[in-house]
Amino acid sequence: MKVVLNLAIPPSARERYALYWAIPATLLGVTGLAFLLLFTVRSFREYKAVQKSVAEQQGRENTLRAQEMALRKQLEEPEYRRLLDDVQFVNALIEKKRVSLTGLAADITDLMPDEVRLTGLALAPEGQELAVRFVITGKSEEAIERFLSDLEDSPHFRDVAIVNQGFEQTGAASELENIACTAHYMPGESEASGE
Repeated sequence: MKVVLNLAIPPSARERYALYWAIPATLLGVTGLAFLLLFTVRSFREYKAVQKSVAEQQGRENTLRAQEMALRKQLEEPEYRRLLDDVQFVNALIEKKRVSLTGLAADITDLMPDEVRLTGLALAPEGQELAVRFVITGKSEEAIERFLSDLEDSPHFRDVAIVNQGFEQTGAASELENIACTAHYMPGESEASGE
């Protein structure tokens, strides 16, 4: 009698189908690995581009900082310092809206008699004040003296000084007197004293 014994353990369902699933799982893993590799390469390239952009910005910032330091050093020179002070003074006046050339001309012409006319006007900062230089032409010396007296009494002007005086021959018998004056202008002084 011949007895055949089969001592083998029957394969389970997992063992039976593992070989079938090994190929798709391997393909899926390789695909995932390739995707991760591509993502890593792209991220590295973006990182390098951002790093290059940051380096360019820092270089540009360093260049601008060097230019700023050079301009600041140049600004410390006396002639540029005076110009900056004048510009700041004018900007402060503009901010406060304290003065306008038309307002100044109106303040001067309000003081003029009929025989006197304004022929030149200039306004410039002098320290923290405004220096006004103007030229007037009058038909008579009395009219000019009356104007100068009114100018000295005006709350808008102080430190009135005659800079230059001359005569102009216009016709056969008429002679006009020209006077150049300077004064310190204080806009809005009458409004402040009236309150």
